[in-house]
Amino acid sequence: MISLPLFDDERLRWLDNAACADRNINDFFVEAGHVISEDVLEVCRRCPVRKQCLEVAYDQRFNITGGYFGGLSPGQRRELSFDKALEVVENDLPTPEEIDDDPIIYS
Repeated sequence: MISLPLFDDERLRWLDNAACADRNINDFFVEAGHVISEDVLEVCRRCPVRKQCLEVAYDQRFNITGGYFGGLSPGQRRELSFDKALEVVENDLPTPEEIDDDPIIYS
């Protein structure tokens, strides 16, 4: 499970279902001017708790200034209101066919 010391365990129970739980957290943090890999974004895109992840990033925006949360970059989160970001996420969810045809392989 990912460890974020900013929250108590109750608020982070959703992390048990996060698609990134078995991945290196550093995969979701890239240096300024660099682009995150498509396979990492695909993990976010197919994550069942993507909205909760995004919510945490917005709730803790003064503590969490970097990294991709809910599949959105820090710049995107700064530019978009939470409602607009949620719209982006809801419009970017894979179809059931995409999920069934191309399962995520965790390394």
